[in-house]
Amino acid sequence: MTKKHWLILAAVVASCGLIGGALVLALTLGFFAGHEEASGSDPGLPIYTTGQQTASSHPGYLHDTLTGGGEVYVNDYEEACLQLTLAEPQTVIGLMGSISPAKVGAIPGQPVTAYIMADCGSEMPAYVPYRNIKQPPFDWRTATFREMTARQLYKFGPLVTTTNAALMTEVVRVLRDGTPVELNPFPFSGATNLTTLNLTSDQLPGMLFCPALCYYGDGNIYIAESLMPVFSVTPPQVRARWIPASPVLTQWLKGP
Repeated sequence: MTKKHWLILAAVVASCGLIGGALVLALTLGFFAGHEEASGSDPGLPIYTTGQQTASSHPGYLHDTLTGGGEVYVNDYEEACLQLTLAEPQTVIGLMGSISPAKVGAIPGQPVTAYIMADCGSEMPAYVPYRNIKQPPFDWRTATFREMTARQLYKFGPLVTTTNAALMTEVVRVLRDGTPVELNPFPFSGATNLTTLNLTSDQLPGMLFCPALCYYGDGNIYIAESLMPVFSVTPPQVRARWIPASPVLTQWLKGP
């Protein structure tokens, strides 16, 4: 598994329990572009190959490519804040050529010409979203969200859910316009105060927009578009463009 994918997997594990309701979404998507339903063991499935991981144009992030079915897909900075609502694909469209028997799958509600999910390779399946290079990145700054879920006080607090449009708009405003502050970096593994906000949008079927959420030691709460791994230090660290949560978001996260 690549360094970038270990971070994605860690973020998913940290936020498990936050998206349980989304995991029971019914699969209604058929195959596109001539793909037929098949199990991951079907030798007739197209082979998808990964390119060499390179530095992203966004400092600190990595650029991954996936090629198959006549299309090229990417996982980069814009996909770092996206999480899948399904742990594994229910519709398999291909196999990873370098990782057997890893699968490539369709995402419910997404044509395979837009987004797909692929096993990034590990002892256990760990799927991440890939975006077709012809598909514009998801623009959370202009998206409309209908639900937001979070865990108060990290995993030790209650699960809270809101459909308050004004509150979700406030999250977007803070991420877009807020002034970042410098926080000490966190260890790549073992940080107990990091989790995610999970926002659902009809403009992003099959996935969630998940900005990072930090309950800091000073009692304040911070949010960031996504986490960034730093492997140039020992032990590896996690950094982010942290922005103080607004009073209304802080109140919702801390509870009455």
